[in-house]
Amino acid sequence: MANANFKVGQVVKFPFTGVVGLRQRKGGIITSVEKMYELKDENKRYYPNGVCKGELTTQQHLSNGNFKGYAYKCKTIQPKGYMAEMVTIEEFKLRPSTKEQVNNSYINS
Repeated sequence: MANANFKVGQVVKFPFTGVVGLRQRKGGIITSVEKMYELKDENKRYYPNGVCKGELTTQQHLSNGNFKGYAYKCKTIQPKGYMAEMVTIEEFKLRPSTKEQVNNSYINS
């Protein structure tokens, strides 16, 4: 993607707060870049307390066509003995990093 801030193969760090994927993950390697769009109102889903579960999608047919930025598919970096997972995360939640920094963040937390 021409205007994406990160490239395929680049190591990135995830945010310190919140869950990325199924569990708390520290970082990963970008495997692909996709455009993000705003969901149509009829495709939005809500928690019982009325909070929207998510307002963005990478599937254009579910959106109202408003481009909102880039989404990155990443394979998470895990300590030895743990299985990696594939996650999709918004561009503004990523920071450049190295594999060593991500692995060290598991030890220091």
